[in-house]
Amino acid sequence: MQRPLPTPARQWLSDLPFLVFLATIPLALLRAIDVPSVEVGALDVTVADVFLAVTAALAVWRLVDERRLPSPALLAAGGAFAALLFATALPNGTDAITSAVKIASYGALMLGAAAFLVDAERVRAFFAVVVLWATAAAAWALVGFLTSDRGRQGSFMGEHDMAALATLAAAVGLARLHAQRGNPGPLGIAALVAGLIGTVLAASLASVIGTYLVCLIVLTLSWRRGELRVAAAGITVALAVLATAGTLALRQGELGFLQEWFGTPPDTPGATAASWSQRLIYTYIGGRIFLEQPALGTGWHGLLPPAEFARYVPDARERFPDQPFHYFPPTDEGFIPQQTYDQVLFELGLVGAALFVLLAALAVGRAILAARRRPGERGYVPAAWLGALAGALAGAALFGGSPITAMLWLTLGLIAVESEPQPA
Repeated sequence: MQRPLPTPARQWLSDLPFLVFLATIPLALLRAIDVPSVEVGALDVTVADVFLAVTAALAVWRLVDERRLPSPALLAAGGAFAALLFATALPNGTDAITSAVKIASYGALMLGAAAFLVDAERVRAFFAVVVLWATAAAAWALVGFLTSDRGRQGSFMGEHDMAALATLAAAVGLARLHAQRGNPGPLGIAALVAGLIGTVLAASLASVIGTYLVCLIVLTLSWRRGELRVAAAGITVALAVLATAGTLALRQGELGFLQEWFGTPPDTPGATAASWSQRLIYTYIGGRIFLEQPALGTGWHGLLPPAEFARYVPDARERFPDQPFHYFPPTDEGFIPQQTYDQVLFELGLVGAALFVLLAALAVGRAILAARRRPGERGYVPAAWLGALAGALAGAALFGGSPITAMLWLTLGLIAVESEPQPA
């Protein structure tokens, strides 16, 4: 005779809107360019877009039906940020509007998390979906690594996206490790392994910073909650060390600009050039754009057209004369922002930056509340995911159809619902 499922599991397995939300997550964690689409007017509508729309409708219906709105200030700030993207994109044409709409549509994930993650069983199912997807990405990357030139891997997501997802998975594993007194269980072990492999093979220096923040946050919360154990702390430190060593092994020479600043200058100009040297060039150009239009920036574009940046490229070449010519953005193509923080500043100006800082501050405050109010790993993950995203956004910008954009909205939704008082 088959053993019946526990009552909470039976409840969420029969909750169709929640299952739609879970199915939407892996679709949103694929790049939109890799998902089949059809043209509807000026938009390319993907399967993920359809699921996002259905998730948003079901989430709103659930919240209205239950007459609740978790963390209204945080949700309102997220909505205001999406609205600002759209409003400033309107004068910039179809491509800019499409980019803003795509980013805003991923806000359905924030609504879905706020509406459906209402008990421990649903939250664990949610974590399991994220960890399973991170495991699949890490496995795909490992196969690619073993059968290729042994360089950094993007799996089926792209390097920065996979690294960010791996860091979220590692956060779940570390949270379970500390909350369960050194016994993370199968889900936690899978999360730690996928997190380490994904972080190393993606070799994103920004997500290594995210890993440091995750480890620091988890250790701090574990100490504050009286759950800190020597073995768990040792594994946490070891994860950070291994992630660093593995990433640097695949990115040898990528920090060459530090040698130019603090070491012996190279004999050959450009000998220490690397990707972070290029990021510095793009940051310089972004800074020049901001200084010319500090209030509202260029308005949202996603990819900046040459008219917004081309005039600053000659100055950048004079400012960085030792850098290779191809490290400078071509003046006849779009300018691709390299990280979220300066992207917000030069595309949305001081108004957008202030709103983004407000959103971040509200998220930090609510994550602290979640750490106080939730037992087990649920008290760790909201703050740890926020730390992971803080690192990841230093290495990637916001784009419509980007998995990192999906992770940002998911994190905000998780923080919103987990920071509410426990139901009676």
